[in-house]
Amino acid sequence: MTKKKQAIKNLDLSQELAEYIASNPKAVKNLPKKSTFVVFSSVDKKLNVENQKLIDSIVAEGKKVIKAVQTEDKLNPWKFSPVAYSF
Repeated sequence: MTKKKQAIKNLDLSQELAEYIASNPKAVKNLPKKSTFVVFSSVDKKLNVENQKLIDSIVAEGKKVIKAVQTEDKLNPWKFSPVAYSF
């Protein structure tokens, strides 16, 4: 997958995530502040492989990361998990 295609797919998923968070701010209330969200698709496995590499590079920079996984559950369309940090 090209970086451009990855970026386009991530922008689309990030927009969905932003809309969800705007409508459900309590969903992220207890997550670490100043974290970078990296989105994972419920269907696009190639994108997920590339985004895992993205997480690895962000963590290597010493930054906090939240893995945001899109689900098939309409009531809970996103699952959030902080990534182990290397501080």
